[in-house]
Amino acid sequence: MKLAGANTIAEASQAHANAAPALSAWVADVTSPRTQWRSFQDVRKRYATVDKVGDRYVFNIKGKKYRLIAQINFATGVVFVRWFGTHASYNKFRVEEV
Repeated sequence: MKLAGANTIAEASQAHANAAPALSAWVADVTSPRTQWRSFQDVRKRYATVDKVGDRYVFNIKGKKYRLIAQINFATGVVFVRWFGTHASYNKFRVEEV
C-alpha cells in the first residue's frame, strides 16, 4: 500500500513521543510490499480492532491510548492518514468530518 499524509504521522510522532514507536510500526506494516488490502475484511485480518465509520477507518494505536483515522482507496492501494490524536480528543468530533 502507498501512504499519503506522512506529514500527519511525523507531526504526531513529535507531539506524542510515546506513540512514535507504535506509529512507526504501523507505517512499516502498511507500506510493506506484503500488505495489499483489497477490502475492509483484509484490513480487519491484520488489525482486528479497526472500525469503519462511513468511508473512514479508525485504528487503535498503542492499545487504545491513541486513534488514527485514515481513508483507504482499495482500487489504487492508497492509505490517506486524515487525523491522529488521543482517545479523549477523538471523542470530541465526528469521524466523518475529518
